[in-house]
Amino acid sequence: MSTGKKLINTVDTCVADMLSGITLSLPGLSLHASKRVILVNRWANRGDSVGLISGGGSGHEPFCAVRLATSLGVPSSFPGWYLEYLSRKSNYPNGHQGYVGGGMLTAAVAGSVFASPPSSSVLHAIRKVGQGTTAGTLVIIANYTGDILNFGLAVEWAKNEGLKVESMVVGEDCALLSQDGTTNSSTGRRGMCGLLFVYKITGAMSEEGKSLREIKATAIEVNNSMATIGVSLSACSLPGSGPLFQVAADEMELGLGVHGEAGKQKLKLCTAAETVRLMLEALVAALGLVSGDKVAVLINNLGATSQLEQWIIAKEVHKQFGSIGVSVVRLYPGLLMTSLDMAGVQVSVLKLRGHEEDWLGYLDATTEAPAWPGGPLSIPSPDKSSDSQAEADTLSLADSRIQERGPAISQGGSAVLTQCLKAIARALIDSEQRLNELDSGCGDGDCGTTLRLFAEGVLSRLDSLCVSHPATLFLQLAAVSESVMGGTSGAIYSLLFTTASSSLEGLEEVGAETWGKAWRCGIQGIMRYSTARLGDRTMLDALIPACTEFEVRTKTNTNQVLAAFNAAAQAAKNGCDKTKDMQARAGRASYVSSSHWNNVDAGAYAVAVWLKALSEVLTQTLPSTDKK
Repeated sequence: MSTGKKLINTVDTCVADMLSGITLSLPGLSLHASKRVILVNRWANRGDSVGLISGGGSGHEPFCAVRLATSLGVPSSFPGWYLEYLSRKSNYPNGHQGYVGGGMLTAAVAGSVFASPPSSSVLHAIRKVGQGTTAGTLVIIANYTGDILNFGLAVEWAKNEGLKVESMVVGEDCALLSQDGTTNSSTGRRGMCGLLFVYKITGAMSEEGKSLREIKATAIEVNNSMATIGVSLSACSLPGSGPLFQVAADEMELGLGVHGEAGKQKLKLCTAAETVRLMLEALVAALGLVSGDKVAVLINNLGATSQLEQWIIAKEVHKQFGSIGVSVVRLYPGLLMTSLDMAGVQVSVLKLRGHEEDWLGYLDATTEAPAWPGGPLSIPSPDKSSDSQAEADTLSLADSRIQERGPAISQGGSAVLTQCLKAIARALIDSEQRLNELDSGCGDGDCGTTLRLFAEGVLSRLDSLCVSHPATLFLQLAAVSESVMGGTSGAIYSLLFTTASSSLEGLEEVGAETWGKAWRCGIQGIMRYSTARLGDRTMLDALIPACTEFEVRTKTNTNQVLAAFNAAAQAAKNGCDKTKDMQARAGRASYVSSSHWNNVDAGAYAVAVWLKALSEVLTQTLPSTDKK
């Protein structure tokens, strides 16, 4: 049972302190502190190896951030075979953290606890890894909305800079699959500890000198060949907070997510054998396993499960798979992708059918990543079945890279635009509490806080914003949103502004239809990296109707910009009101019980707030026939 007690200094510095502790203990890794990026020291000049990057929120250690190894000072009590094994490992120095090290990831990016890292940090990692190789970089993304948006935005920026980079998304959770093997959410399957199979296999392929194309193709095959399900016995607690949810003392929850997202069902606590039986039923169905199949299995301790329980679960998984003719040829238990101090386990299964020789070879290949649970004793014997401290910080997206671009608007138009920014910022600040209330039922209750941070960021930078050139302004707003908001909201608004800016470049002037085109391009930018669509109970349910109304009005009469914005604001409010009766099919809310959908969506409400503020300013400052 989680007590909520934590040995930290402060909530605000706990992630930074953790990362510093890792690299002080493991000098074979370098920490780029301001970006929360950990990188292999000796990556430079590896021109024949593909770089591998992943990451996500902290709190899941050793995933992405921590797992300290003892290999900097191996105890003398270790058996001789293990000392000999360590001496033969790779050309990198022994002792790396987590899954960063030769044979696995090249770099990992850590966000705040349970929050995606900002895209600027991911971009920093891509740049650093790209400097060490001409073979390219693969960015491996867990299927969570915030991760996809932030990592996706970074990949787009990296490609824009000419870097050779590809990405792929891992999602293998089978807890919420329907009987036909599909998920009811357009968001797709959640990314769980099966990520480790992707890290290990692609890492070994990189060591072999395989191409970026080959590695990405294999990563996709691995993702399509695995499934994961978990069971939770107790809630986790964030630093400075109490338990995120409640599980009764005599209950457990099957299929709970690593952030506390709702699972498949709550059950009375049962034996390890019965629990494993329920989990394997779902896994066998998801993968179509039959007698004669061979599998590799990860047993993930979610953080507070005792070693005794962990090994009992491993025994039951091996035994029960054997009883149906499925051979567990590799079994890897451990603290692999935790959820702080949650009690419970996850079982992740990789079906080896058609790939046994290659994939087992990659799983067995040596790696210096200390959190990988495999080693020489994980492999059945033939006679038995079964940069140091310094960092030159790269410039952020809000720096001098953003040059003046696109058409200019009049001095009067610039003044009006400045007033609009002020009004929008103040409206968002005033709405913080209400937005947090709306977000608390089906999100993490911080929608208002993150938008307040954005608003304050805009107000503090108002004098330096290029209001005379909307294309430049949108890029600056994108930089502010991704750097000060963080998480899913920051990435969404940054994508909105970035792609809106692109539509304005190359134009000679900004007119009524131009604003509509930029608006539409911004929406398309969001939808490119999000599965959310109209009717999925997101901000798009306010943003899309408002944009459509604006486009219709400006096409029929380009002189009526004010009327068009007023109509758009009303359409946003109407769209927001409709979300109260919608089923969430995208984002974290899609994993939450419908009993929490008792009000409008927070993101849609925020859109209605800032469009109303915009409309009110324009009503006060523009004549009804103003064109710009």
